[in-house]
Amino acid sequence: MKKGSYYRMEEKNHLHNEVDGTAEFEKEMLVKGIEISWTTWGRMRGERLITGPVSYLKAEGDSGFERIYSVDMKENQELEIPKMISLIKAGILPDSILITPMTRPSNLAEILANRGFIINEQPPCMLLYLDNFKENRYLINQYTISEVTKMVELKSWLDIINKALFEGELVTTEQFGDVLRLDNTNFYLGFSEGRPVSTCMTISDGDTAVLEMAATLKDYRCRGFASCLIGKALADLQEKGIRTVSLRAEEDGVLTV
Repeated sequence: MKKGSYYRMEEKNHLHNEVDGTAEFEKEMLVKGIEISWTTWGRMRGERLITGPVSYLKAEGDSGFERIYSVDMKENQELEIPKMISLIKAGILPDSILITPMTRPSNLAEILANRGFIINEQPPCMLLYLDNFKENRYLINQYTISEVTKMVELKSWLDIINKALFEGELVTTEQFGDVLRLDNTNFYLGFSEGRPVSTCMTISDGDTAVLEMAATLKDYRCRGFASCLIGKALADLQEKGIRTVSLRAEEDGVLTV
């Protein structure tokens, strides 16, 4: 989610199960999850959220998230695509784009690749069904989990995100505080021997949700901490009646021209 540094594309998700429309449903849920995340980041101070044929989030200052998260050009594609590219290169639009199963034109990735964009071909999304989810409540010695409710806790949560995911302060505590105060968000913090070491958060909308910001400090990985923390978050969603949860992994790429 780095701002102002990269042109990047995400490859489409390839869902193979076409039985009873399952694949179409999963595509819709993944795209809805993307929209849930980016419109939620748009609730932060200092962010400008624009929805339309090209939907995007643009930071108005030095901190914040930026992304073109939806492209749905139904008309005048031969004019609108060059216009979008020009606005990206001018710095008016964010310099990274998510390509989803619902992107139109469907060959936008190929069109932009021919204009110098690098396509990230790693599938960035997955969908979990919670109907039969069972939390594995195994205990890890001196590992505890708490839900973040106060700004001082949020600062510890964000410190982990900055070190493990962003490698710097991309978003301020005050900006994430705006998200913390929303009714449909939950922030989780895991502690090893009293030290904050792992994080995640969820955003819910109706009977679906997204899992975001799953991170563990480097020296504490591969110990089961993330599994415990995410299991707790998913169990809480299940108790609220959430049926599906989408997860994403986004990587940066570079423009070669």
